[in-house]
Amino acid sequence: MKRLKVRISIFMVLLLVFSSFGVAAQTNTQASAPASPVNLQIPSLAFDEDSITLVWEKPENYSEIVDFNVYMNNKKIGSALKDNGGPAKAYIDNFYENIDKDDFHTDILIHNFTVENLKPNKSYEFYVTSVNADGVESNPSNKITGKTTPVPEVFNVVDFGATPDDDSKDTEAIQAAIDAATTGAKVVIPEGEFISGELWLKSDMTLQVDGYLLGSADPEDYSMGFWLYDYSTDERSYSLINAHTYDYGSLKNIRIVGNGIIDGNGWKYDKSHPTIDEMGNELPRLVAGNNSKVTGNVKVENGKMSPLDLDSPDTLGILGATQSYAAQEMGMDVKSAYSTRSSLITVRGVDGMYYEGITQLNPAFHGIVNLHSKNIVVNGTISKTYDGNNADGYEFGDSQNIMVFNNYIDTGDDAINFAAGMGQAADGKEPTGNAWIFNNYIREGHGGVVTGSHTGGWIQDFLVEDNIMYKTDVGLRSKTNTPMGGGARNILFRDNALEGIDGDGPFVFTSAYTDANAAIVYEPAQEISQFKDMEIVNTTVRNQGGSNKQSILVNGNNDVGEVYHENIIFKDVKFDNVFSANMNYAKGFKFINVEFTNIKDNGGNPWRIKNSSELVFENTIAPEDAVQQPDWLETAAVQATSSADGKSVTLTWDAATDNVGVAGYTLYQNGEKLGNNYTSTNKTSFTVTGLTPAKEYSFKVEAADATGNRTSDGPEVTVTTEGTADETAPVLPANTSIKQPTTKIPASNTFSGKAVEVVYPGFTWASVTWDAANDDTRIAGYNVYANGELQGFASSNKYTLSNLQPGTTYDVEVEAVDLAGNTTAYGSSLEVETAPAYAIGAPMFDGGLTTVIGQDGRSVALSWNEASATNQEVIGYRVYVNGQPINAGDTAFTPINAEMTTAETNYTVTDLKPGKKYSFKVEAVGEGTKYSKRERLADVVPNGLVKVTGYRWSGFGPSETVHLIPGKSVSEQAKSKNN
Repeated sequence: MKRLKVRISIFMVLLLVFSSFGVAAQTNTQASAPASPVNLQIPSLAFDEDSITLVWEKPENYSEIVDFNVYMNNKKIGSALKDNGGPAKAYIDNFYENIDKDDFHTDILIHNFTVENLKPNKSYEFYVTSVNADGVESNPSNKITGKTTPVPEVFNVVDFGATPDDDSKDTEAIQAAIDAATTGAKVVIPEGEFISGELWLKSDMTLQVDGYLLGSADPEDYSMGFWLYDYSTDERSYSLINAHTYDYGSLKNIRIVGNGIIDGNGWKYDKSHPTIDEMGNELPRLVAGNNSKVTGNVKVENGKMSPLDLDSPDTLGILGATQSYAAQEMGMDVKSAYSTRSSLITVRGVDGMYYEGITQLNPAFHGIVNLHSKNIVVNGTISKTYDGNNADGYEFGDSQNIMVFNNYIDTGDDAINFAAGMGQAADGKEPTGNAWIFNNYIREGHGGVVTGSHTGGWIQDFLVEDNIMYKTDVGLRSKTNTPMGGGARNILFRDNALEGIDGDGPFVFTSAYTDANAAIVYEPAQEISQFKDMEIVNTTVRNQGGSNKQSILVNGNNDVGEVYHENIIFKDVKFDNVFSANMNYAKGFKFINVEFTNIKDNGGNPWRIKNSSELVFENTIAPEDAVQQPDWLETAAVQATSSADGKSVTLTWDAATDNVGVAGYTLYQNGEKLGNNYTSTNKTSFTVTGLTPAKEYSFKVEAADATGNRTSDGPEVTVTTEGTADETAPVLPANTSIKQPTTKIPASNTFSGKAVEVVYPGFTWASVTWDAANDDTRIAGYNVYANGELQGFASSNKYTLSNLQPGTTYDVEVEAVDLAGNTTAYGSSLEVETAPAYAIGAPMFDGGLTTVIGQDGRSVALSWNEASATNQEVIGYRVYVNGQPINAGDTAFTPINAEMTTAETNYTVTDLKPGKKYSFKVEAVGEGTKYSKRERLADVVPNGLVKVTGYRWSGFGPSETVHLIPGKSVSEQAKSKNN
């Protein structure tokens, strides 16, 4: 088996701390034996009453290893390569047998193993050995002990009234089984088809889907008011399956497993384009819809929406259509309504989330979404969502400690996607990271492993290894835009085989990503986003297709200055039958032992590079112009001549030299680059205009070659312009009013048929604009003030104020500034009000739970301190007895409704049984508000925004256990009250 020695980066030492089982590997003393595996572990929740899943890391030197043997109680029970039965393995084997027939691709190693047919509640000892091509084994890895669980109590949904294989909805029955489940229990959806709306999971339970769970197509079966982030501006619907808390970590240890199917019922199937995969299996294929096609030809007629016809061939959605249509009837336009679709599974705030075996189909929006969660494992699942719009396979937002392995993934959007918030609000938050992605078979998705587009809080510390990516649009996809902030860093992508990549390219690093369907508005980040510090190692790429002809895309930009992606290393990488690399604004990239064969474009030259510098090529065919930057003679100088009026300076300089040729020169004025282009001119002279008389300026010239290698030691000069100093203040325009930019709602998008201009306030930002001032030289910009304090400087007549407080009024003023520093105040002000403060987190308690046993020995009086919450009002409490809530009304409790036991801070529990122990707990609910868009009502609702109320329950709360002992059931507190 072919292998190349790989040095693991220092950051990876800290990356894979997923388990407490890891110990130092034993020293290998056998000279001819391969190195031992390291960090054998049992992933979080990867065990039940009859199975335990093992994973381990390859040793630092694994070039000789072809397989791993697994031992239980000192007896060999199988090998990872031969005995892995996960859904990815058959496709991986087929890939090497029938697709990679000439052994071009790197061979991946399988390093996971599920031990089955174990006995409940029993401990087993495991270790693993490496095996080389001669069959020689290494010394054992670290040894670990795993224990199966006791046989769980089973709650079958049929026993609670669910009926398979009919048209009735089973939501209430399934939820009743979940609510009744005891700690550690298993809720089973057996064979047969069951129809359901939104479901709510709880801590310490397993949902086992052995049958077919089909999402209801009725939008009323899914609550709205779900916001992706606290600062989100798009309102969404909750998912088919939910585990939800804003009290992060109060939900824990949830498993979704089974051999069944979870179908979101989101889109119609594309029967005219059947897909037969590479093993001859037919795959479901969804129509490729979007926000304009999901509901067909509906439109506003006579002040309301025309009827939705699900049977029309122009209507491509099912649940996607009914939810989008219902939102339009509520007043949203097409784009906002499209964001209300439900995902298949969404978990928020869970510590310990495990998925195994299930097949996900046809989500209306995304597939499996994990938010603000940690210790997440996705093992051996199947994702078949191609070609549904936004149908990502697995999403991880603001989450940590993630394993994704042994999965078969065929998606309509990104396969495995990571997000970390948007804009300035995400800055400083805990990054998304510590992810290990291995042994997956990924096909057809837009991106195999994806960082972005939401990168605000950084995505970092990944090991992506030993995966097959077949016919995906991109292999490693890093996407963002400059206002998003953050980025991705510290990623090792090694030992992966990429075949038939047919989209943007095998490797993409771009700052120019846009999403036509995105509806979220956010405060731009103060620091621009960037991708950096990544390694692509021992990876093979072959037979690239598609119309975007680039094997590597690096796309920085110059819209906010020069934005580079940097310090990305390709080492021991082979490209065959691919397009050339297309690199723009790359810095510090290294290509070590990189081989290109059969380049399909660019005259066989593998490189198209511009605006890039500090590139390194070792044992790699290098573009002649990329390895050496231009050079200046020691005598090189720049001369500056001011015009008579002092409004321009002409610079001339001695030419620089280059091994190929100087492509242009970049000029700097007072340390700032002139112009947006990478170079200012391709000549050795340049006239700088827009200056002011009698003012000192410094200029510097740097040379660049065609690749973008730019000098840093170019000549510079200081000059004072001619003329008389400008003492004339700017002249104000006729209209000195300050305005907020408006969004036009066209007549076709309102129920009244009238066009409307609206203002969408930001939570922590506000945009303003004004008419431009004039000056006899030139306006340099504008000082912008908020409540009398300088907020910032605008170079044009528009500005976004940032770092504001939600729900606050600001008086905004502007003054024009010319090049000489003369100012003129506009003399007017604009009152702007930011959007109301959004709720943060969940209510919190200070103090414990006081319990007083009643004189009858059959009641307990509970009291507690009032809870507090951030940007929300605490309106009530739920009281739990032995884990079950006391419901004062007829409506079932959910984590998002306002049903409560009491609005007071005390409650007496009655009808208890003497002699028994009872545990009591109290949770609090906060009521918060946001404003949601209703564009079609913009002529009757101010700015087309309506108030939406949301409820957040505390998962943590005061608790106490009371034992009602006969003869002692009257507490001392109760006795003292009667004296």
